[in-house]
Amino acid sequence: MTDIRDIAASIGGRFSGPAVEVRGVTHNAQAAAPGLIFAAIQGAKSDGHAYIPQALERGAVAVLSERPAPPDFPAAWVQVDDIRFAMAQAANAVYGHPTRELKLVGITGTNGKTTTVYLLDAIFRAAYGNSAMLSTVEYRIGDDSEVARLTTPEASEVQAFMRRAVVAGCPAAAMEASSVALDVHRVADVRFAAAIFSNLTQDHLDYHGTMENYFDAKLRLFDGRNGELPGVAVLNRDDDYGERIYEAVKDRVPVVRYGLAKSAERPLDFWLDAYATHSSGLKLTVHTPDGPLGLRSRLVGKPHAYNILAATATAHALGIAPEHIAAGVAAAVVPGRFELVDTGDLGFLVAVDYAHTPDAVVNVTGSARALAEERGGRVITLFGCGGDKDRTKRPLMAKAAAEGSDLVVMTSDNPRSESPEAILDDAEVGLRDLGVPYHRIADRREAIEFALRQAGPADVVVLAGKGHETYQILSTGTIHFDDREEARAVLQRLPGKGAANAH
Repeated sequence: MTDIRDIAASIGGRFSGPAVEVRGVTHNAQAAAPGLIFAAIQGAKSDGHAYIPQALERGAVAVLSERPAPPDFPAAWVQVDDIRFAMAQAANAVYGHPTRELKLVGITGTNGKTTTVYLLDAIFRAAYGNSAMLSTVEYRIGDDSEVARLTTPEASEVQAFMRRAVVAGCPAAAMEASSVALDVHRVADVRFAAAIFSNLTQDHLDYHGTMENYFDAKLRLFDGRNGELPGVAVLNRDDDYGERIYEAVKDRVPVVRYGLAKSAERPLDFWLDAYATHSSGLKLTVHTPDGPLGLRSRLVGKPHAYNILAATATAHALGIAPEHIAAGVAAAVVPGRFELVDTGDLGFLVAVDYAHTPDAVVNVTGSARALAEERGGRVITLFGCGGDKDRTKRPLMAKAAAEGSDLVVMTSDNPRSESPEAILDDAEVGLRDLGVPYHRIADRREAIEFALRQAGPADVVVLAGKGHETYQILSTGTIHFDDREEARAVLQRLPGKGAANAH
């Protein structure tokens, strides 16, 4: 328990009301409980101040707000200049600065964040026996896991999670730091032992407006606006935005750079000396400052080489032994990232992937093409575009799918409040004149069945867009939907021995 007056002083807030002891912070009135501070946030759709009475009824003993306390307010009140940053600071103080007791790694970038978190988590488990992670897929401490609600939770939840990780005996943790989260201070006042930049391609422009704003949000993880500089910056040298981060922070933060190939033009610390991919995974030899390191991974596709390089470079910077890095990379499995569905004896491959940006579609179809060429088959790609999101990337995703495939099936992703057919109209512009055969089937279940029924024994079918997700968001509500389950159901109906082995 901590005195609210000490919290107010530590975050530069203006305190009024009775002195009380606090034990936590929440921004959700329904989660309020005795001893908690309630952060009243003015959001785009709702105003947290309207829920103050509910929070007090549930036991909250103090309010954090950008507004002055109302006359005769019965509880403690702390007025601050920036509610979101102050909530992060207050949570950090209340929970006893947990990230000072962890080797915490934050990963930002358009693609690869989730996979890199899983790789680091596996490496930490190999090195220390225990680890924690926050990812798009799940929040996990040791062996206890829950389905993720956001890629990066709110600041109060991040700090509470990290304290639980410390109590559970986790020496290290890894987390995704999304651009939106960085922009609204969800990881403010968090101490990162290392911060990774993977890449930057078009995404989230419905929120950020421009690529420069999008990049600036990512830069916050590295330049001190987050509250502290990271212990080390691990940057993708092959990405021009990574070089911009390097130039911005090289005089203030130790930097490690990685890339696919050695280059005199852009010096780097980690690169591939050798690389091979096949349907069962990757075999790599990574150049490190201490010499070559041989690695095997169950991850499929060349894009994962970047994620493995990022995780390897970070683990090395944190002092983890090569044998533990190798063991972790070999053990890591990531749901919905080129995840192969068992097709039994049917011959063709089915890969479920989260690719939902133009660059990610390029990457996943490139991985599929490499496998298809070895087999003498085609690439069939099914994809959709999310509703109520950046419309400008829809034709770009379609173009990427067409350029990397022999047959394209356009369908729905999470249409949300938009008409699925209108979304397909937007996307179709990108492939209409490319000469690649394509089909429009708005119903995703029907589209998956159609795509799989087109596959010959040597083909590779990519079901792109939803990956690990087990739901679909429609205008009428959210329904259960899992591409892996849908594929297995179709495989059971196909003629041949594969149906018996599908599961």
